[in-house]
Order: sequence, then C-alpha cells, then structure tokens
Amino acid sequence: MNLKRENMKIDFKKPNGLIPVITQEYGTNEILMLGHMNNEALDLTIETKIVHYFSRSKNKIWKKEENNRDIQKLIDLKVNSNLDTILVVVEQITNNICNTDKKSYFSRSYLDKKNENKKIIIQSKSANLPTKYGKFNVKAYKDGCQEHLAIMSKDFCDIDIPLVRVHSECLTGDSVGSLKCDCNSQLDLALQLISKEGGLVIYHRQEGRNIGLVNKINAYNLQDQGYNTIDANLKLGFKDDERNYDAIGFIFKDLNLNKIKLITNNPKKIKFVENCNIQIVERIPSITKTNQYNKNYLQTKKKHMGHLL
Repeated sequence: MNLKRENMKIDFKKPNGLIPVITQEYGTNEILMLGHMNNEALDLTIETKIVHYFSRSKNKIWKKEENNRDIQKLIDLKVNSNLDTILVVVEQITNNICNTDKKSYFSRSYLDKKNENKKIIIQSKSANLPTKYGKFNVKAYKDGCQEHLAIMSKDFCDIDIPLVRVHSECLTGDSVGSLKCDCNSQLDLALQLISKEGGLVIYHRQEGRNIGLVNKINAYNLQDQGYNTIDANLKLGFKDDERNYDAIGFIFKDLNLNKIKLITNNPKKIKFVENCNIQIVERIPSITKTNQYNKNYLQTKKKHMGHLL
C-alpha cells in the first residue's frame, strides 16, 4: 500500500465538510462500519495506517486509545468515481462495539449475539497428515478471518502431560527459511519433539506478531535502515506485540488440556497459559542456533520483550 494524500481528489466542500466512509474487512469483504471522515481524519488515517473517523455526535475525530485494543489497521483506501464516498479495507478488527454516530457501528462478526463473551469459532473435522517429521492428526479452527491449525501426535489423546507449543505464523521463516529470525528453527524443533515424545503444536495465524504480511515487510524495510524489530513496529504505528491469544484459549479447551509441558521462551505465553488455568509442569526452552542475520533480533527480544534466551 503506497497511498499519497496529494493524489486523492476528494470533495470535502460539502456543508458539514464530511465524506461518508464504508469500512470493509480484508479477507471476508464484510461491511464493518458506516461512518464519516473529514479532511483531518483522512490525513491521520493515511499517515498512521490506523483508520480515524469523525464523530458527528461528539464533533471530534475518534482516535485509538494507547491502552485500548480497539483498532482498525488500514490495508487499502479507495475513493469512488463520484469522489463522494471513501472505502477503507482493514484487518484486525476490535472485539468491542464503537459508535461514531447513531447509525454507524462495527463489531467482530464472529461474536455470539446471545453471549458477547463467547466467540463463534468454526472447527474442522480431524484428519491424518503424514509429514517428514512423522504422522500427525490435524484440526483447523476459523476465528473471524484467521485460520489456525492444531498439529497433534498420533498418541496425543493418550498423553497425560503432552508437550505443547504455540507457534506464531512467520511466512518468511516457516516457508522460505529466512535467517532474519529463529521461527523456522523453532517450528522444526517443536515438530521433532512432538513426533518423538508426543504432543501438540498450534500454528497461530497472526503473521508478524499480528500486524500482517504487508506491514511486516514494511517493518523489514525499516530494519534494513537500522531499526530493531520493536522500533520498526512502533514506527509503523503498532505496538511491539499485537498478538491476541483468545483463539488459543478456545483450542486449549476443545482439546481438553489441563497439564502441559510448554515449549516456549516467551513470558507472555507462559502467563497466558497460566491464566487459562492450565498447569505448566515444565517449560521446555526453544533454543536454536543463532546466525549473523538474527543475532540482533534475538538480543532485542531478550532485552526488550523479556524472552528467556
């Protein structure tokens, strides 16, 4: 996405200076919100890559609070041929409801209308998956526009205390073998361990600590200029870690996990598992060989994110 404000011919010379906005979810094309922007809200949206609206009822621009996860990340922005309506395409929509005026709202489509704290997550059947690591059973979970995968050893259901790893998606590492991170090596280690000793790997589809592939590559561009992995995300307008583990909690319950040996270096994952009332009998470090390309990345995770390296 390379949006330039000066290239957009939009007529804000209407009586109230506002243009209608249609907000659409990337991947599902679901209409999430009908709102308005003024000239300043549009400038802020393009500059920060976070969608800003103008609230007519409050006569001000609605902005994301720093301690609030209510956020719409801009994927694309288009103006219709009459120059009087803006379409914004977004990802990572909030779980809460936000009103910008009496008729406009947005919410995650998968919330259960009878119980707002219960998500509707679509589950697949279980299937066999032979791999180079061994034979596994797999089950998929669709959470909004994100689809996660549980990879289980054949004896998983018979193990009292299975090995478990929650592996965050990394296309560049897992698929291409990028040396900029340790993701591919960690996934390889986890699959070897559960194949040998029995257990579970959950492939958590939240690319780039949940900023998406486009933004991740933009962060890589900033890293090429000298930013570290955290500062690059902050420069793009994101938090150091945007991941949300709610779907993982659902998968834990679905697979009846009570006691586990957790494969992780991440203290946030440890805390999340403990908050799910799952006993961590043992933490298995996920330590892999470093190289000249990921050395600074790993040092940053250790120093600034508290990873146990």
